[in-house]
Amino acid sequence: MVEKKVKAKASSKSAGAKTAKGTKTKTVNKAPAAKAAPKSAKKKTTFKLQAPEAAEVFVAGCFNEWDPTADPLQRGEEGVWACTLMLEPGEHEYRFVVDGVWWDDPVNSIRRQNDLGCENCIIIV
Repeated sequence: MVEKKVKAKASSKSAGAKTAKGTKTKTVNKAPAAKAAPKSAKKKTTFKLQAPEAAEVFVAGCFNEWDPTADPLQRGEEGVWACTLMLEPGEHEYRFVVDGVWWDDPVNSIRRQNDLGCENCIIIV
């Protein structure tokens, strides 16, 4: 709220109140500045895998309930597969599924043992 003085030198009293010198102050409400919509906390995260012989590649992880066909990667130049997902900040476990076979990410050495006797890769967003 912004106060606008009407015939007064200084006053912080509410609208219509008289000051010591008998002048009035008027309170003028200005519209609040437009607030930007809250930004999503999610961040763009790109997964890539070099697999030139693959027919199809997916990424499965805690972010898609380990669904082996939820997030396909697209084949790019020289057999590099990639996809970009919006992930919440924090640690996420994942693995690739290449032609139906679960693969580790060969360029990610951050791993965690899983309940199936192998390791999941960890990405930190």
